Amino acid sequence: MEQPTGTPTTPAGVVACADRVLAELDETMWVAKTSEELVEAVVVAERLRAHLAALEAAVVAEVHARGVAKGELAWGSTAEWFTHLAGTHRGTGHQTVRHADTLVHERSATHAAMTAGRVSPEQAAVIVDAVDRLPTDATVRQDGEAFLLDAATRLNATDLAKAARHLVEVADPDGAERKTEKELDRQDRAAHHGRFLAIVEDGAGGIRLRGRGTVEDAAAIKAALLPLTKPQPAVDPSDPDGDQLTDPRDHGARLWDALVETCRHALTTDLPPDCHGARPRIAVTTSLEALQEQIDWATLGTTGTDLRTIGAAVTDDGLELTPATIRRMACDADLIPIALGTQGEVLDVGRTSRLVTPAIWRALVCRDRHCAFPGCTRPPVMGHAHHIVHWVDDGVTSLDNLVLLCGHHHRTIHHTPWQVRLNPTDGKPEFLPPQRPGAPPPTWIRKQTPP
Repeated sequence: MEQPTGTPTTPAGVVACADRVLAELDETMWVAKTSEELVEAVVVAERLRAHLAALEAAVVAEVHARGVAKGELAWGSTAEWFTHLAGTHRGTGHQTVRHADTLVHERSATHAAMTAGRVSPEQAAVIVDAVDRLPTDATVRQDGEAFLLDAATRLNATDLAKAARHLVEVADPDGAERKTEKELDRQDRAAHHGRFLAIVEDGAGGIRLRGRGTVEDAAAIKAALLPLTKPQPAVDPSDPDGDQLTDPRDHGARLWDALVETCRHALTTDLPPDCHGARPRIAVTTSLEALQEQIDWATLGTTGTDLRTIGAAVTDDGLELTPATIRRMACDADLIPIALGTQGEVLDVGRTSRLVTPAIWRALVCRDRHCAFPGCTRPPVMGHAHHIVHWVDDGVTSLDNLVLLCGHHHRTIHHTPWQVRLNPTDGKPEFLPPQRPGAPPPTWIRKQTPP
């Protein structure tokens, strides 16, 4: 390998020279830098990381095409060689080699976007895998890649994967539905058979809980506990004015306290074990056309009506349930239909009032799903309905003046320069970051939660 001295004459020398330049930052006193410098450094570093990943993909693809690892270095395969060289997991090594070959020879647009730093390596991996699941028609795959590259400008890798799944479902609805339902059913059965709960002493005067169950179990547990995790401000007894203090418990501690309180409540009541109390609720999102077909919601799930023909059904905190599970829960649940318009928009429901009605809250949850702030996935049970134009400023309590925010981001919007609005075209929440000194004017951004 060429040493990083003088003018580099080989690819390895160029990379080594870049590494030597970066080494000048190793002893940087970051505490002395401004916030703007820190943020900009991270932005450029991420762009460089993507560029390096694109460069490595091109080299690895060529190494694989020539059979260098096996023919010249005596490794069993290119993947084995790369896994050892990178010190990574075997699965990751095999994926890197496979993706490198695909990026260079088939997904050149994604490879170019990585080189330019517009797409992260994680986003590129999502795109490669998603396009590979599309029908083999070249035009379909090219259009799918272009769609996902555009979505990657607004979505992180997690949300891009959701958009990719939706793209595959649209391109091959029957195959995607069969595969998804089969996999979810398999996972549900495996989780049910492997369910357990263990309460063991930790040897330090406390206990530890370990357990496993189904998504349906999680929906019931969360529905019971999350409403009890609301922070409870305390009063400082040493303060003569009685000022309130913030709840010192983090979310995990509040969740534990909710579990203990629920168990104590069960012990102090005379309710028989088979008493349900409030029945579970399932939010069923449907179209206006489906409602106009006069569906019998009272018997839905018990008369053979397939929920999949009506719309997706998920819990309030976003847990996906299989159709079989939904039909089973529907036998003993309150089904709450939420009507959508022809463009997928939530129909405005409820009357104007200062407080958000249950109907408007349901519509808000259906539209925003969880905290709408970019990067936040806190569920609706931890959220607030924020008036974009405040009530005291003549703002109305209707869907077109509300956005779902968790407690933290609700305070962010009220007490920082961050702004929020509903996009005038599609009515989805958008946020405007504060203006950074010396930086270009910020643009409106959104979470862009995929369907």
